[in-house]
Amino acid sequence: MGSVRFGPDGALIDMKIFAYRGGEGVAVDSRGNVYIAAGQIYVYDPTGKQIDTINVPERPIQLSFAAGTLAHSSLPRGLHCIQLG
Repeated sequence: MGSVRFGPDGALIDMKIFAYRGGEGVAVDSRGNVYIAAGQIYVYDPTGKQIDTINVPERPIQLSFAAGTLAHSSLPRGLHCIQLG
């Protein structure tokens, strides 16, 4: 997983590795923490340090946030929600 900034002309600049983990889905919460769906849900702070792992019963595919709740979809069973706090 990488991070990048955009220059004034729209060019990609300051490309760097953010976390040595890829995944099916990525979401960012209001504090800038990054959630990566890769078998489980791995949580990184804005600097790229892993701060948590959320174990889920089924492999997550997509992640999204709504009102402090992390929603993740998985196959074959569908949508699951986790209240964060």
